[in-house]
Amino acid sequence: MARRLRAALFAATTALTALTSVDAMTPARAQSFQGLGFLPGGTFSVANAVNADGSVVVGDGDSSSSSSSEAFRWTSSGMVGLGYAPGGTNSLANAVNADGSVVVGDGVIGSGNDQAFRWTSAGMVSLGFLPGGNSSSGRGVNADGTVVVGYSDNASSQDEAFRWIYTGSGPTGGTMTGLGFLPGGTYSAALGTNADGSVVVGYSSSTNSAPNYEAFRWFGGTMTGLGFLPGGTFSLANAVNADGSVVVGYSDSTNAGGNIEAFRWFGGTMTGLGFLPGGTYSLANAVNADGSVVVGYSQSTFAGGNQEAFRWTTSTGMQSVQVLLITSGVNMTGWTLTSANGVSADGSVIVGYGTDPLGTTEAWLARFSAQFGNGLITPGVVAQSFSGQSAMGQSGNAAIGGALGTFTEIATQAGNTQGMHTMPYSVYGYAGYDSDPAASGTFGMTVDLPDRMVAGAAVTANAIKTNMVYDGSAKMGGGSLGAFLARVPGAGLQWLLGVNGITLKGDINRGYLNGNSLVTSSGSTNANGFGATARIGWVFDSVWLATQVTPFTSYTYSTMHFNGYTETTGVFPAQFNGFNDTAQIVRLGADARYTFAPGKWVWGTLASAHKVNNSDSEDITGTLIGLFGMTAPAGPVAKNWVEATAGVRWPAWKNGALTASLTASIPANYPTTYQARVGVTQTF
Repeated sequence: MARRLRAALFAATTALTALTSVDAMTPARAQSFQGLGFLPGGTFSVANAVNADGSVVVGDGDSSSSSSSEAFRWTSSGMVGLGYAPGGTNSLANAVNADGSVVVGDGVIGSGNDQAFRWTSAGMVSLGFLPGGNSSSGRGVNADGTVVVGYSDNASSQDEAFRWIYTGSGPTGGTMTGLGFLPGGTYSAALGTNADGSVVVGYSSSTNSAPNYEAFRWFGGTMTGLGFLPGGTFSLANAVNADGSVVVGYSDSTNAGGNIEAFRWFGGTMTGLGFLPGGTYSLANAVNADGSVVVGYSQSTFAGGNQEAFRWTTSTGMQSVQVLLITSGVNMTGWTLTSANGVSADGSVIVGYGTDPLGTTEAWLARFSAQFGNGLITPGVVAQSFSGQSAMGQSGNAAIGGALGTFTEIATQAGNTQGMHTMPYSVYGYAGYDSDPAASGTFGMTVDLPDRMVAGAAVTANAIKTNMVYDGSAKMGGGSLGAFLARVPGAGLQWLLGVNGITLKGDINRGYLNGNSLVTSSGSTNANGFGATARIGWVFDSVWLATQVTPFTSYTYSTMHFNGYTETTGVFPAQFNGFNDTAQIVRLGADARYTFAPGKWVWGTLASAHKVNNSDSEDITGTLIGLFGMTAPAGPVAKNWVEATAGVRWPAWKNGALTASLTASIPANYPTTYQARVGVTQTF
């Protein structure tokens, strides 16, 4: 009956699973990971529990002695089968005491029913049944091995939680007592007990949960229901911490959409532990001595929508055990960690089962530093590397601004050569370089219109390398298309309107610190942007000799949208959500142009620039895959700077000319940047 009940519970959990078909978070440093192997002749093994210091692991696997399962006890010397109770053909080890000297579980004996057993160095002995029963299972044991809990059928053929206490009269000397049921209940099962054996946890049917079951905590002869997570109708308690104050298990919940969610009960309140990224169900199997570390399994994206082992702590939340190992530098190639079933007293050793590189189900042990938070990467590093991504948006907006700035230069050149050629058309090619660094090539044409008006259009190819924090970088390429309309008289009102649209595709190498080492994670993304500029000024002709002076003001708006992407390399890959970066820049300045021969001049510009609103740049959001989510503000940018430009135009052949200019942008507390342009124009 006990084995059938356990199978039914497993089937129910599987059915629920099938329905789905940081305080900052800091990973702990892994010291080791190992598969625990198999019993002689075996092909599978499962670790179900670990003792207090992590030196003894118990579970079950097949062996040359059994085609189904045999309980094992693993130490640093290897895995040893525990055999069977007298007359038995099958055994499962479910729990181990603090020093690893006592193992409890159940096995098939005689008539084919389960019997709870207790193993010591003297051998394996059956614990019997409640009065009138013929089936039982041992599921938990206290620290010194004198109290065993589990369930047995009774005289009414109902499974009932029991508590067995060793009396000291030989290996079989003990008394099994039924713990009863929650109010209105007709069956119950005990699954765990605390260090001194005074607190027992499990599940029971109850009026509150009918027709399902409810987690309970038994103490001092009273069984108390723990209730359910919000929206839930059933719950089950799998384990309790050393002093009995923290209980863990699972319940259905609204948060899980009716599926199961791991819970941690403390101080009378049951709290859902959530899921790994992409998950919709989770289950808690064990808890460490002080209740700060919980282990179990959850559905996750990292596991391809299947379940994987998790570790939850009060400071980190739920994290993938496998990702923690990978990010700590452990080679996990070929392994899939399916479930974490046991945890040591200090929370540093976790055991469970998974699929090994040969595709076999194998028990495993992961050993972490006892000092949680002593990780290889810190939330501060993650936040800085996320913030650094905003540099891509700033570079995209700078590319738009550069194209619009080229329009201003072209429009002025075209206006000052009107009447010097027979046809109203001209073509031009410009090469630009920005010390960000970014390079561009522009090809366009202009047409002269009445009243010293000029219209133009251009296409631009862009190649941008954006340097980011921790030696990260983004290499982006793409193109833009734009047009302008301007009035550029020899004297009087001058104005220009320009628009530009850009598209970019880039490979992103995000830099960050892994311990003391600089490393990168890489991905690819696309971006699109748009910009517009308006400039108005007044030309004063012949201010001094052949010099024109044009005071002006301008407003430039540009915005970039970068699509979300997922990194595919590195020890701490991240998934980024899309983000926008917007720049609004107002300039106030003056141009001066000295013409020393027809079509030949030099010019200079001095302007004060102000970025209107830095909050237009969105936060960078995403997830460090398998670890935690992150929201980081966009990186800082200069709010005010001075722009100084010097340029020259030189007619080099008939109706053709060369132009060159250099602009320095000089902000306070930021490096000076430079933009150079070299152009060729041909009029007709």
